[in-house]
Amino acid sequence: MSLLRVKDISHTYAASNLFRRTKQQAAVLSGVSLSIDQGKCLGLLGTSGAGKSTLGKVILGLEKPQKGQVLFQGIDLYNTDASTRKRLRRDLQVVFQDCYSSVNPRMSAEQIIGEPLDNYEALSLTERKRVIGDLLEKVGLKPEDMRKYPHQFSGGQLQRINIARAIALNPKLIVLDEAVSSLDMVTQSNILALLSDLKSMIGLSYLFITHDIKAAYSISDVLAVMEKGEVVEQCEDKAQFLQSPHPSVKNLVQSILSEHPRYRTLNKA
Repeated sequence: MSLLRVKDISHTYAASNLFRRTKQQAAVLSGVSLSIDQGKCLGLLGTSGAGKSTLGKVILGLEKPQKGQVLFQGIDLYNTDASTRKRLRRDLQVVFQDCYSSVNPRMSAEQIIGEPLDNYEALSLTERKRVIGDLLEKVGLKPEDMRKYPHQFSGGQLQRINIARAIALNPKLIVLDEAVSSLDMVTQSNILALLSDLKSMIGLSYLFITHDIKAAYSISDVLAVMEKGEVVEQCEDKAQFLQSPHPSVKNLVQSILSEHPRYRTLNKA
């Protein structure tokens, strides 16, 4: 059984006009289906506006779809009781793109990472500090960093704080919504290596939402592409994905630049 199954999800946002009436817009998601197995990473690619982030919100329980099911550990997130949803929410965490807006600037790293622990665990102060120190070490920081505040960290370091918070409860699935796209290339590489290590170390599964095919290719086991609210391609074999004849995949592959500027070419219209 898959850890996560998304079945025929459709969703449309309603827009209000000047007279406070609503009108239907084009579907943001249309019949989307996909699955993620335990310990695997699904890389979900697509250009801006393809519906990737909306699908992420639906999976996280933040945006109720008009149609379809989100089955997490075999349970429909939108057709169960509040107690079960809270239990499932423990196993389903998220890391967003903007590491700075994802945290309260007035909270220390200890408070940020400790939030989920306070919500779900009854730890003594001594045990809480020990757990947070261990989490900081897992993401490549030091236990004493727990006393620092967001403005004292670089972007990459703060994203590590967000990752530490996401893994605090030993979740089964983490949604990574453009989690490395705002970082420079060196920091991106380091964060991707960290995510790969954590995936192997504690058996995590990821939904890796991105527009960056190189980042997705480096960390994902399965690759899928969204376009205009639909999944238009999905490949279990990454090598096969690069050879896909689908125009959206071809555009993504052609957008990859060589590491060295000398070998970069631009497609001319």
